[in-house]
Amino acid sequence: MIARLQTRPIAQLSLAILLAGVVPALGLSSETARLVEALALREGMHVADVGAGEGEWSERLAEEVGAAGHVYATEIHANDVAEIQERARRAGLSNLTAILGTETDTGLPDGCCEAILLRLVYHHFTSPAPMRASLRRALRPGARLVVIDLQPRGGRGGHGIRMDELVDEMTSDGFEVVERHDDWNGFGNRYCVVFRVAEGPGRSERPNGEER
Repeated sequence: MIARLQTRPIAQLSLAILLAGVVPALGLSSETARLVEALALREGMHVADVGAGEGEWSERLAEEVGAAGHVYATEIHANDVAEIQERARRAGLSNLTAILGTETDTGLPDGCCEAILLRLVYHHFTSPAPMRASLRRALRPGARLVVIDLQPRGGRGGHGIRMDELVDEMTSDGFEVVERHDDWNGFGNRYCVVFRVAEGPGRSERPNGEER
């Protein structure tokens, strides 16, 4: 009886250790699948990961689009760009290009992308209007812009932006909503909105930002 009681905590601990490694991996795999669907990814596509950080998701996107496709990973910090370049080298991904942007420009070439991902990035924009204009220029006709963000716990520039505020900013500046997901990948405070460019110039591209 004593021996049986002693083995139970050990077995439970072993199971906990196993699950600690498996559950996050399953979560990442699940979000990858949802991103593939939201971005409408297929092999050969040209896509961008704006605000890519160290490039984890850029690498995943590059694997999804394959050698015939291409991924542009943008960052405003040179050390992050260098990290993305090193990540691509280690993974042997010749279809992943790191781009140094600014707080007002993604650095993406005009008409380069069939889809763009902004994952937990938009609420950090200090100059959202010129960034939206840069995104518009980079998107091809009918291309998708997928924005994943957080319901806020503070003001603008803090951690998050309300979904309705995001939609208002985007739709008033030449984008239209394709679909939205209130609960993204099981995280209650995360959401996803898919946009595409509407017809006509965006507000940030009109003289003095005038209304239509």
